[in-house]
Amino acid sequence: MSDRLRPLLLLAAGVIALLTVFASPAAAHSGEQSYVYFDIYDGRMAGRVEFVIRDLNQATGLDIPEDEAGATAAVEADLETIRTYATDHLSVGDESGTETWPVVFGDDFEIISLAAGSYVVVPFEVDHAFESVPGRFTVTWDGIIEAIPERDALLLIGNDWEAGVFNEEANQLLRFTSGNTTQVVDRDASFLKGFGTVIALGTEHIEIGTDHILFVLALVVPAVLVFTRGEGWRPTPSFGSGLWRVTKIATMFTLAHSVTLSLGGLGILELPPRPVETFIALSIALAAVHNFYPVFVNKEWVLAFLFGLAHGLGFAGVLNELGLGDNNRFWTLLGFNIGIELGQLVIIFLVFPVLFLLRRTRLYPAVLYGASAALALAALGWAGERALDLPERVNTVVDPVLAWPRAAWIVVLTGVFAAIYNRWEASRGLLRSNDDLLPGPAFQRHLPERHRADSEPEPDDDGPTGRTVELEPAG
Repeated sequence: MSDRLRPLLLLAAGVIALLTVFASPAAAHSGEQSYVYFDIYDGRMAGRVEFVIRDLNQATGLDIPEDEAGATAAVEADLETIRTYATDHLSVGDESGTETWPVVFGDDFEIISLAAGSYVVVPFEVDHAFESVPGRFTVTWDGIIEAIPERDALLLIGNDWEAGVFNEEANQLLRFTSGNTTQVVDRDASFLKGFGTVIALGTEHIEIGTDHILFVLALVVPAVLVFTRGEGWRPTPSFGSGLWRVTKIATMFTLAHSVTLSLGGLGILELPPRPVETFIALSIALAAVHNFYPVFVNKEWVLAFLFGLAHGLGFAGVLNELGLGDNNRFWTLLGFNIGIELGQLVIIFLVFPVLFLLRRTRLYPAVLYGASAALALAALGWAGERALDLPERVNTVVDPVLAWPRAAWIVVLTGVFAAIYNRWEASRGLLRSNDDLLPGPAFQRHLPERHRADSEPEPDDDGPTGRTVELEPAG
């Protein structure tokens, strides 16, 4: 293995291991507890209470059935009783307990049917205008507990930007019992904590955003090659020139999706999700087909920018689903963008050295055209499913392969293989030179003049300085 690439692969393995350590499993509703959720936004507090139906019946004397249809009809008829009960048993105030803030339950409700039992969910608002929500406040809750002392209840913060909490469903903050029904909530809030969590959410979305990963891969696969006039693909002359090309791709993709992510996140540009997601899938297919029939010759960054606009709208949809748009909009958009960029860089950082090691071997034509064909087929499958609102069967094939961190470990192991294979071909004089053509489709040698590149790469394809640095034996 090249001495220059060994540290990169080791660092990549360390990054993967670190991210794996920080992954944590989520808990689930037990059917034995009620739940009080708080959502904290700029200057206001809201939340919801989730009652186990059988416990609510015992505490109030109601007869709400467990099935969803029956429960919905019964709760509609008895909603005022449920609201009054919840209001009488929930109190919110300042840390010292000297000031109480009114809690108002609305007319909405929801029935949740789980394996452990069915729940009635009733939302509330804290009727108090805060200049800034306090870092600590007091909550009293004895609902259900006063009627069934062996029961308890959990308090969770569902959303709180400054505490770095978004759509939290599992991690409890406090526990109410028959002997402890009044407790102080400590938000543990700060700007840096919230901003750091938003960055992490952006990175996480790239990790689980299979379509975005495949789009980046479709653009990176040819980045270690140069398309020459009327002939086809050749290996890029140096690590620096290829890396500079990848840098342009990532930068232009970031600039493009930043524009539409900001417009979507601010509510200025809103499009229905189905056509957006369908076009994102088509963008992957077009980027993959471009590897067979280059139109923007040696300028994949143009594709990254054009299609990145659509991907930004997809990111905006995720941002809105997470409820991130209600707080610190500017910092949310900035942090989410930074997270996405970091996620992209991790993918490129892992994949590019492997592709560079393979670019001059006899395997690379199969890598280029095989991967591009597979990407195009998967993307077209997605496009059909999304356009026609069909079950997502493509994901059942793609997601297990790209699941994090499994996919990253596969890349690392492939990198080790690539280094060994590169060394093996080099020892037998089988590596292509930088002037050798890769075998490919015949039509690439007959592209129209307007689609051809000059016989030499563009000056900036050799890096910002225009210098070529050769690596041995990989380069």
